[in-house]
Amino acid sequence: MLLGRGPECARIDRLLAAIRQGAGGALVLSGEAGIGKTALLDYARDHSGGLRVPAVSGAEAETSFPLAALERLLTVMPAHAVPAPRALRGSAEREIPDPEDRFAVGAEFLRTLTAAACSTPLLVLVDDAQWLDRPTLDAVVFVARRLRTERIGILVATREPRGPAGLETSVVRGLDDVAAGQLLAAVLGRRLLDDVVSAAAAQVGGNPSALVELAGTLSADELAGTRPLRLPVRAGTAATGIFGTRIAALDGATRHALQVAAVAADDGLPVVSAVLADLGIDRRALAALEDAGLASFGGGRLSFPHPLIRSAAVCDLSPTRRRALHRAVADRLTDPARQDRRAWHLTEATLAPDEDTARELEQSARLTSERRGCAAVAVVMEQAAAFSADEPGTARRLCAAADAARRAGRSTTALRLLDRSEDHTTDPELRAVGASIRGRVELHTGAACVARRLWETSAADLGTARGAHLLALAAEGALVCGEPEGALRLARRAIRAAPPRDTDTALLGTFVIGSALSMSGNTSDGVRWLQDAEALARSGADADVEWVLLAELGAVAWHGEDGDPRRMLEPLVHRLRAEGAWGQLPLALYVTALTDSRLGRLHSGRRAATEAVELAARTGELLVLCAALGCLAELEAQLGDEQACRTHAAQSLRIRERIGPGEMHRDALDALGLLELSLNRPDRALSLLQEANRRPFGGADDLLLTRASSADLIEAYVRTGREIPDAVREQLRLLPDLGLPDALGALVCRARALIGDDAECNAWFTRALHLHARSPSPFDTARTALCFGERLRRAGRRRDAREHLEAAFVAFRHIGARTWAAQAATELGAVGRPVDGSAPAAGHRLTPQELQVARLAAHGGTNREIAEELFLSVKTIEMHLGRLYRKLGVRSRTQLANYLHDNVLA
Repeated sequence: MLLGRGPECARIDRLLAAIRQGAGGALVLSGEAGIGKTALLDYARDHSGGLRVPAVSGAEAETSFPLAALERLLTVMPAHAVPAPRALRGSAEREIPDPEDRFAVGAEFLRTLTAAACSTPLLVLVDDAQWLDRPTLDAVVFVARRLRTERIGILVATREPRGPAGLETSVVRGLDDVAAGQLLAAVLGRRLLDDVVSAAAAQVGGNPSALVELAGTLSADELAGTRPLRLPVRAGTAATGIFGTRIAALDGATRHALQVAAVAADDGLPVVSAVLADLGIDRRALAALEDAGLASFGGGRLSFPHPLIRSAAVCDLSPTRRRALHRAVADRLTDPARQDRRAWHLTEATLAPDEDTARELEQSARLTSERRGCAAVAVVMEQAAAFSADEPGTARRLCAAADAARRAGRSTTALRLLDRSEDHTTDPELRAVGASIRGRVELHTGAACVARRLWETSAADLGTARGAHLLALAAEGALVCGEPEGALRLARRAIRAAPPRDTDTALLGTFVIGSALSMSGNTSDGVRWLQDAEALARSGADADVEWVLLAELGAVAWHGEDGDPRRMLEPLVHRLRAEGAWGQLPLALYVTALTDSRLGRLHSGRRAATEAVELAARTGELLVLCAALGCLAELEAQLGDEQACRTHAAQSLRIRERIGPGEMHRDALDALGLLELSLNRPDRALSLLQEANRRPFGGADDLLLTRASSADLIEAYVRTGREIPDAVREQLRLLPDLGLPDALGALVCRARALIGDDAECNAWFTRALHLHARSPSPFDTARTALCFGERLRRAGRRRDAREHLEAAFVAFRHIGARTWAAQAATELGAVGRPVDGSAPAAGHRLTPQELQVARLAAHGGTNREIAEELFLSVKTIEMHLGRLYRKLGVRSRTQLANYLHDNVLA
């Protein structure tokens, strides 16, 4: 099957089958040059087993010679079937054949084909029918209209937009993006990014010949997707072959108008008109251009009937003339809002380094960020570096390009740009800028220890604010490597060395100190530092978005949160999406997922974690990928999806093995331990949770009760009947007096209740539930109620147990925690209150993508807006909405929003 030509091949197959069955017919393939009509004729020939296949192609040089093509066709027919020349020559000898002679030629041609088909069915192939001489075309059409019961078929390919009246016509259009991608992969020997394929296909209208030619003209960066295609693309021979003749036939003024329009089409008709006036070209040339069918101006907008017209017009320009036109267009773009377009035209008009052009590009990068995202900023800044007049300017702009590429999730591009930057400077400050960016790439792609060494070494020679920030970065690297003592030392040095208004260094250093203290067992002091980091992040001070996210991460992971942190996270996520910051968005989504997990929004959290995993995997952000997989596994353990939990936890642990020592594996172990507890396998849970709560670089029994999963560890000890180590008991005894935040304090109280005797467990459980109420965490609250109810039941207090077990069951069902709801249902049955704990609520049967669509729709997004947000088609969004409406039993977006809110899915 030809690429992207399934429907056309199917129609040809039907024609071949009809010929073999004695029910012949005809099919006309209509389409522009290079679109693939000849390839379809070849397909027909290749699949014509058992048929005779005479063929002829129209020749432009023979269009004035009557019956020239028909004579060539007859030379390949069986000798017994070829007619005497009289019938064919009758009309050919006259300049204007009369209708009776044309009828005679057609009838004789039909007789010839019928005679030939007596022995073997025929498939007549006619290519380039637009160049057939008129009598031959009339004869072919005459026969084609009369094929009904003969074993004869005619397949015609033509560039004419419409086939002859009365004949079945199939318009062969450009390849879709999937087929275009397959074609380009076959030509280049490798797959291209979807965005690159879409851009290339759009610029040549999916024309296969033009695509193949275009592939040979693209640079390595354009093919890799690190630089957008230069527009209009220069599709060379393909464009010229299709439209060159029509362009060559234009008078001088109209041809010049087309060239200006091709260069300035994206800038609007007023700019095109102004440039024409500057060049002394009468505006009537535009009307002539429209009359020639090479451009249109409907609604005051300039457009081309086919993108290859624009390409052909550009190919018609000499390099000098093309640069002059770009300069003329740039001179007309004086509006500051169009700075990015002016800068682009200047780059096309400039041959040598030019600082004015470099500055224009640098200024346009700000507009580019707002309109087209970080990847485009990287391209613009790299262009600015290329036009820089001095080495420091080149190095500085390459660093800025690298940072934009890093934010866009293009690590390889960022490292390439940093390598180039280092070649252009020996200045310590500039090299330190590069080191800070390079280290962030290394950290997020899994080389945290490499990043830490780079930052610490680079900071050694600097006594400036830049040096202080490098120390804070090195502290973060040490923290990720699982070295809390080293992290503390570096972070304290950074904060001491930082100038008063260095918010980034203060925020990052404060977060690292809080996290390192907590990791080392000094939970109370650690929490106070983390609260300071959170307050600084929310103070409105201008800070790097990643440090703000880390502060929010610390708030959720170590000490709970005040209010609803999603009010801060949601605008950040929206901003990162708008900026195309695909390298930073996974971290924001991971923090969002962790927050949703703590707030009992398990399905919403799963959606965020799933997207974080997908994006991190696509951009190579191994650090966040490892963490997001662990978070996703924990959410699935809460939801009771055993297989998904095990799969994602295993993936997280495998990544941790790749990236070396560190703390990132603990979330996956927490998830697996929680899963085993939910499945009543406490022995398995205990070994997993011991590993998750082991002191960094500590021994097998050197456990620290500083993580939220520490309460699960104590529960696993209790359920197995294993003796809790004395050191663990002592930590647990001291923790309630350390002034812990409510969320963490509630878990500690639950753990104290589990190991206490009947006389004291009531007080600890009651205190835990009181703290839960002050820092809502529905899942943890339900876990505490379940444990309390179980303990009361075992003590014979069935009526008291019911109250807590019913609360646990309702909460678990409400948030979709199926396995845990089943546990609560079992306990309720044991106290004489049987319930069905097996069936989840309808909303919790939504797939992650359906939930994503539902949430966006409930927040007022149109189908088109949702499609753009999720990179799906509008039709797919409509399908998802219809399916989820049926699942939830709702009929409007208002009802959908209410359902999501009521079921903690919004």
